[in-house]
Amino acid sequence: MAKLYFASLITIGLLLAMVFGVVLALLVYAGTVDLGLAIAITIAINAVIWLISPMISDFSLRWFNKMAFLDDAEVKARFPGVYQLMHDAARQYGFGAPRLGLIPDRNPTAFTYGILRSNARIVVTDGIFEFLNEDEQRAVVAHELGHIVNRDFIVMTAAGTLVQILYQVYAAAMRSTRSGGGSKKNNGQALVGLVALALYYVGIYLLYYLSRTREYLADAFSAERVEARHLAAALVKIAYGIVKVEDTDATHSLLQSTRHMGVIDVKNARYSGLEAESDLGDPQRASEAMLFDTHNPWARLIELNSTHPLTGMRIAHLGDIARQQAQSFPQYDLRAAAQRLRLDEGALWRQFWYELGILVLPLALAVLAGVLGDWPLIPAAAAIGVLVTLPLRYPSGEAPAATVASLMTNPAASPVVGRPARLTGKAIGRANPGFIAGEDVIYQDKTGLVTADFRSMLGTIGDLFAGWRRVPKHLGQDGQLTGWFRRGMGGYVIMQELTSTAGALRARPYFWQALLSILVIAATVVLLGAGKLELGL
Repeated sequence: MAKLYFASLITIGLLLAMVFGVVLALLVYAGTVDLGLAIAITIAINAVIWLISPMISDFSLRWFNKMAFLDDAEVKARFPGVYQLMHDAARQYGFGAPRLGLIPDRNPTAFTYGILRSNARIVVTDGIFEFLNEDEQRAVVAHELGHIVNRDFIVMTAAGTLVQILYQVYAAAMRSTRSGGGSKKNNGQALVGLVALALYYVGIYLLYYLSRTREYLADAFSAERVEARHLAAALVKIAYGIVKVEDTDATHSLLQSTRHMGVIDVKNARYSGLEAESDLGDPQRASEAMLFDTHNPWARLIELNSTHPLTGMRIAHLGDIARQQAQSFPQYDLRAAAQRLRLDEGALWRQFWYELGILVLPLALAVLAGVLGDWPLIPAAAAIGVLVTLPLRYPSGEAPAATVASLMTNPAASPVVGRPARLTGKAIGRANPGFIAGEDVIYQDKTGLVTADFRSMLGTIGDLFAGWRRVPKHLGQDGQLTGWFRRGMGGYVIMQELTSTAGALRARPYFWQALLSILVIAATVVLLGAGKLELGL
């Protein structure tokens, strides 16, 4: 807990230092009050939004999602465990018990919003009570109470304002530079502006990191009141429920609009839910599937763009809490899973550096051409890098038979290098339900579900045509899926061929990359031969 609070303070401190540093530097060069006015307006606007946002959220959720707030008596009668939990926390920390809103939606999710502890709301869907048992329901509500107790409304609003100020500094510097000449003063302002822009993008990732830290703190709060194992089980079941329940426009809007506030990131949940569909009856296999999150170096990079920690990271954290507090251990024991598979951390890191080299080779060759002064060769150098790495990213040869379970429980799976695989089962539906031109499908074998990613050689137009005319006849038909398995936020198979009783659906996912690279190289050679390009040799 102390480490997480310290991480939050350090992150906010870095944001403050970045803001004040670039503001002071710009004022030194510019000596203008316009920037101060812009910052004051930014702070004022954010303050007003912060003050009125609960009322806007209330209206929006009631109008679009049919949310209804339950009075205390109804909460006590229908959900006595949740009622007791909320009132106990409120008494302990000296604020009024939050209002509980209920949305009639089977997708299990929960979130909280408000201004201060005293006027917070906790909103849950019917799905929370459908998919979770009473202890798991209380664990989810305790997680939301953790956000309230830790004042995350204020923390995240303040941090977001600091990031916005960095952009204001950049905009002010560029305006000032354009209005002046090429003086030393204007050059200094331009430099400060570019630094502010760079720090703005760094600040966005710090904001994501801060959000993930607050999620860990809320998890810890929940584990103190309703054992860690219940929240761990709830996270898996919520992911499962989000995948299982068919989307509607209202449901999709709810999940996306509350993505940053929900108990689990819906994007992560989509993938975790496919794992959960397979593994609810086998916690050991589920634990092995989550080892990618906790041990593969790629997972750290993948998590950078997420407001929530990866599910495996959260469950591992809850396991640590259970050990520290001598609680009954979560059924998803990632430490035991790593020992069972004899996980080799060194091998994972060696593989990571090799795959990172594959990923950056086109850029490295382009930079090398630029450093050597051969600017006309930069596009061709990058194209050569793409052509060299394509066979490594899409290995050739006969794809061996595999199962979804064997693919998902491999912690060495990669987002860069595909693993050839052949699955036997059937496409049971579209990955994007309700979209009649959706080309990607959910494929099911005897061990579980995985997304099959169709990439047409004709690009987006080919994708839409395949989704509209070719994919539907394969849905529900037995057959085989051949392609390359990759693991990012979750696992997916890049389709090479989908066969069924309805025929075959083939894809060439690397076609455009190869064709474009060849055209760039050919054009460079032609232009060099015609004397249109000159090298700096």
